[in-house]
Amino acid sequence: MKFGIYRLYEPIEETELTSIENTCGTPVQIISVYRAWNRCFIRDDLQWLERFRNSSRDILLTWEPWMHPPDAERPYDQPDFALRNIAAGRYDDYIRSFARELATFPRIVFLRVMHEMNGNWYPWCGTVNSNSPEDFIAAWKHIRELVNREALSRIQWVWSPYAFSYPMTPFNRMEDYFPGDEVVDWVAIDGYNWGSVREWSSWQSFEQIFSDAYKTMTTLSKCPIMIGETASTETGGDKALWITDAFHALRKCFPRVEALIWFDVNKECDWRIASSDESLQAFRSAVNLF
Repeated sequence: MKFGIYRLYEPIEETELTSIENTCGTPVQIISVYRAWNRCFIRDDLQWLERFRNSSRDILLTWEPWMHPPDAERPYDQPDFALRNIAAGRYDDYIRSFARELATFPRIVFLRVMHEMNGNWYPWCGTVNSNSPEDFIAAWKHIRELVNREALSRIQWVWSPYAFSYPMTPFNRMEDYFPGDEVVDWVAIDGYNWGSVREWSSWQSFEQIFSDAYKTMTTLSKCPIMIGETASTETGGDKALWITDAFHALRKCFPRVEALIWFDVNKECDWRIASSDESLQAFRSAVNLF
């Protein structure tokens, strides 16, 4: 199984990558990064892209059609980025220009476009901005066609819903957003153990978070599976045990998972592998079993 990591600051320099590998006790094969479309001017992206062009690791690029940072209270409220506008070609010039830059990358780019579409927090989610699952599939196929004209050999397409649909309605099932194996190379799942950090959250094991989504994925697709984002808080339970049990569950219950990306930041809460000595040691011990 490949291991990847996300840090808020980008890019992660080679010396730091070596330090991360020494600390965590495992190679880092994938660097996770995020890029918002923002003004949709390629010149805004060129310096950022240049910093990753000669990465020594493969890149998981989460490509987000929105203006960042969004309104903290209504992050989804950006109707210019409604799915129908993307599919209709409003951003074609930008998409092509960005793809031409990706074509020069010497390493694999796992391109994760419009992730967590079955949530309700991004402009491309299926229940906001008059979007629908059908609109998502149309926008996905449109973006893919444009990008692959410019950078076919460099791109691995990653379709990535959240582990639970929000809202959980018959019209917002993750499987309704699936565009088909013919236009997808990897399927991914995002999910977190929020513990008792939020009023609505409770302690959940890795297996509780991912089991249902994994079953759906294995029914939908023959593609390899990636855990696109995951981590646990320390608040509300034993994080070290959570990590140990997570890797045990991966071996026992999730055999088609071929990559895992850890969201290694202190953000909404302390998601880091090394949020405590106990958690770090649990990770080092567990990851060595793979």
